[in-house]
Amino acid sequence: MALKMSCAFATSLDSHEHAKIAEDLGYRRAWFYDSPALYPDVWVQLCRAAERTERIGLGPGVLVPSLRHPMTNAAAIATLVSLAGEDRVAVGVGSGFTGRMALGRRPIPWREVAEYVRTVQALLRGERVTWEGAVIEMLHRPGFGPRRPIEVPFLIGAQGPKGIAVAHELGQGVFGAPMPIPGFEWSAVLTFGTVLAEGRTWGRSGRWRRPAPPCR
Repeated sequence: MALKMSCAFATSLDSHEHAKIAEDLGYRRAWFYDSPALYPDVWVQLCRAAERTERIGLGPGVLVPSLRHPMTNAAAIATLVSLAGEDRVAVGVGSGFTGRMALGRRPIPWREVAEYVRTVQALLRGERVTWEGAVIEMLHRPGFGPRRPIEVPFLIGAQGPKGIAVAHELGQGVFGAPMPIPGFEWSAVLTFGTVLAEGRTWGRSGRWRRPAPPCR
């Protein structure tokens, strides 16, 4: 498994500029968090980033299924693809631990996550699918969205056995584990850190310090 450096942002009003900086620094992808109680709309900022950048991969890391109807996320994915191209877009989906906790809710059961991902993927393929007792289909005509099928990789935000099973069934990889998870070609690992101001370094205590002045 080749190591590729990407970055993840707690989505802000400046995330599109942060993605541009990440692209200039050579990062492979920029992931934006999805939590409307805490951050701006993830799709708006991803589309702004697509218009601001040329090469860096973009995607939500990770979507919370209960926040939006499957058609809404399918249309949003299609919009981002129309701006960035299929080869730059990847979609992370999780059970909504942080995003739902901020709304006073528990994470979604994995069986519901799996059904949601199946539905969104079917819509992107151009299929008709039943959701909440109704048959739905992407009806976008030329000029209102890219042609179907739309094929983008899905990563499942999982660490335990149930989520990993969903990733094996429906995803191209896993997202957000503290260590790589074997059995996947694509395992996104989150390592938290910070950016130091110019002229500052890390000390043994783990706190930044100014470098010692030169001896004279």
